Order: sequence, then structure tokens, then C-alpha cells
Amino acid sequence: MATITLLDKQGKKSSKGQEISDALFGLQINEHLLYLAKVRQESNARAGTAHSKTRMEVRGGGAKPWKQKGTGRARAGSRTSPIWRGGGVIFGPRNTVNWTKGMNKKESARAIVSALLLLQKNSRLTAIEDLAIANGKTKEIASLIEASGFAGQEVVFVVETASDNTTLLKRAANNLIKTKVLHVNELNVKDLLKADQVIVSSKAISQIEERFANVTRA
Repeated sequence: MATITLLDKQGKKSSKGQEISDALFGLQINEHLLYLAKVRQESNARAGTAHSKTRMEVRGGGAKPWKQKGTGRARAGSRTSPIWRGGGVIFGPRNTVNWTKGMNKKESARAIVSALLLLQKNSRLTAIEDLAIANGKTKEIASLIEASGFAGQEVVFVVETASDNTTLLKRAANNLIKTKVLHVNELNVKDLLKADQVIVSSKAISQIEERFANVTRA
């Protein structure tokens, strides 16, 4: 089995490595799926609230600004015309656009695995024996990051789904702009690709291998 760097509870590099499944981490990176998954995630996050009014929606315009002939000015039928200041907008953004994109479960799972493979390839994937935070204090997780040598970097911690310690971890990381804590079932392409370093608990690695076992059989 392949191995990745393993940190102890204090964030120091351990003499032994963390074993990872060859069946999962021996797959090839699918860059096209990575691209599609990232575009889908960003598109689905769009609020889609940008909205401009057409000439039919702008208030006013009931009366003709001036008579048709005899003034020496160009003909004008409404103050809501797009060529008038304060008039409607031609081809402006509308809040009726549906930005939602879809992706089937197999493709989504394969994209997340590809993101993990890319992290491993670039030495941005690290394991840790245990992510126990005693009091949920920011300084606890900050000292852990500093001890591991990743201070100042975008760090994502991945923890096992059924973890009693997760609430404390997330609370400790909330005050750190460049730090995020994810459950295994919250893994997503955008957060993984954005991170300079992803630190995964040993238990979470087992859950990842179990969750994406169907990808190896696809």
C-alpha cells in the first residue's frame, strides 16, 4: 500500500506514514470531471438576484413627452425608452435565469476522488493520528497548524462523520480565515482544490476509502 505523511496529535511529523488504499489512490486523475464539478458547484452557489427592469417595468411613461410634430426635436413616445436616462435596460440581467447544473452521483464521486488524487500527487494531502481539540479554542487549532509547518496557508481539516469532537473543531476554526473543517460527507471539489494543504484524520481516511469504494469498481 502507498503511504502519505502522518502527523502526531501535536502536529509534528511522525516517523511512520499513513497507509492509503492502492485501489482508490491508484486511480487516474480525471481533469475534465474536476472542471465540470467545480463549475457546477460555483454555478449552483449563484444567488441569481441581479435584475434590471425593461421599458415595460420602469415606472412612468404614460404620457407622450412632447407632441409628435412641430417642436424640432426627435420623436419620443415614452420616457421609459432605453435610450432615455432612467429608462429601461436592453438585454440586462434577469432574475429568471436558472443557473443550476446537474451531475450524477458517479461523476460527482469520481470528481472528489480526482481532487484527492491531485492533492496527493502535489504533496498537499497529509494525515493526522487524531484531531482532538479539548476546549474548542482557536489557539489550539492555530498551534496545531503552526507545529505542522502550514502556518499562513489555506488548510482544510477532514474529520470522520460520526465525531463528537467535530463541533469543537469547527468552533475553533471559525475565527481562522484560511482554515476550514469538513466531514467526510461534506467533501467537495472546490474546497479541496482551493486548499494549500488538506489534513485528514486517520479515521476519516478509512471512511473515505469506504465511501468511495464503488468508484474503484466503476
